[in-house]
Order: sequence, then C-alpha cells, then structure tokens
Amino acid sequence: MPPPEPQIWVPDNYGIPLYRLDLGYRRHRVGVEYDGSSHLNRARLQHDRSRTNWLAANGWQMRHFTDRDLYRRPTHIVRTLIPLLYP
Repeated sequence: MPPPEPQIWVPDNYGIPLYRLDLGYRRHRVGVEYDGSSHLNRARLQHDRSRTNWLAANGWQMRHFTDRDLYRRPTHIVRTLIPLLYP
C-alpha cells in the first residue's frame, strides 16, 4: 500500500482551499481522518457531518478511524483502505 499524503487541502469549486484532510490519496480521492476526543462535542459533530457530506458530494470517499483502530487494530485500517485504492 502506498504511503498516504499528509494534510491534503481540498479546494472548493473556485480553487480556494476549503477543507484539510489528515491523510489521503489525492489521485483516488480517498480521505483518511483520525477522530480523537475533540470530535465528541455537539458543535464539532455538526461541523464534521457537514464537512463529510460536502466531501462525499464532491467525489471524496472518507474513512474515519479512532485511537482504538490506530493502536489496537492497525491492520483494520489497511484492510479498509485497500479496496478503495485497488478496486
């Protein structure tokens, strides 16, 4: 699996950077996000949902992972991403 690109800026329809992804594969339009404890409050959840919906409507396939995935089941992350990169 190729290494992901960190901190990808996704522009709006006018080319203005709108959202930054934690990691991703620009060519495949696959975004990878780490959701830590800061994503647990209501305002952040609303922002995250709006952002994810916009990215999906603009051709991005987003996958979200938590500390459990990163530290206890990293192979789950790889198994989740491979079908998106090698359909």
